[in-house]
Amino acid sequence: MLAVYPPLVCLVLASRYVLNSTPVVLSLFIIATCLTGLTTGLILPFLNRQLHDWLYQ
Repeated sequence: MLAVYPPLVCLVLASRYVLNSTPVVLSLFIIATCLTGLTTGLILPFLNRQLHDWLYQ
């Protein structure tokens, strides 16, 4: 939840301005693709480093 919800809200809000003329299905696909890349490449490694002690108790 911590890794997905905040970036999802940001991406949806940003897509209103950038993808306003694209169909909903295409904009959702673009948001899902960006969210997957951000989560696996940046957010989860960062959270794993920050929460390492708590995760591996």
